[in-house]
Amino acid sequence: MQLVEPKFGVELFRLTRRCRGIDKYVSVRAALSIDEMHCLGVLFSDRPSSVKRLSELINVGSTRASKILKELETRGYVSRTLDSADRRKELVVLTEAGERAVRRITSLYAEIGSELLTGWRSELAADFAWLFHGVGEPK
Repeated sequence: MQLVEPKFGVELFRLTRRCRGIDKYVSVRAALSIDEMHCLGVLFSDRPSSVKRLSELINVGSTRASKILKELETRGYVSRTLDSADRRKELVVLTEAGERAVRRITSLYAEIGSELLTGWRSELAADFAWLFHGVGEPK
């Protein structure tokens, strides 16, 4: 196994911090918790077949995923029904309100992405420069 230079680890750590900041920015504007936002996004993009699979995709435990779904259902973003083929499973789908929320979330991320590609605020440029230059280049 090839050792990765420490600078790459430091830069990746910085990037994940920035991504958390972006998640927080979007979640505040979408009036959702970060977990709720990730849940809606995964339901939209991956259409998981079970709450267990959803919990794996959003990196939370099954109990936490169930609580997130309960809150989203209360707010009208998802509907849950028992699977007619297997009554032990729940089917979770986005409602129209949930789909609107996902469009709002993805629009906010797209705006940020556009700014990153065109505006390059100085504090972000340093964090993302390694992504476009030098990573993966042969030595």
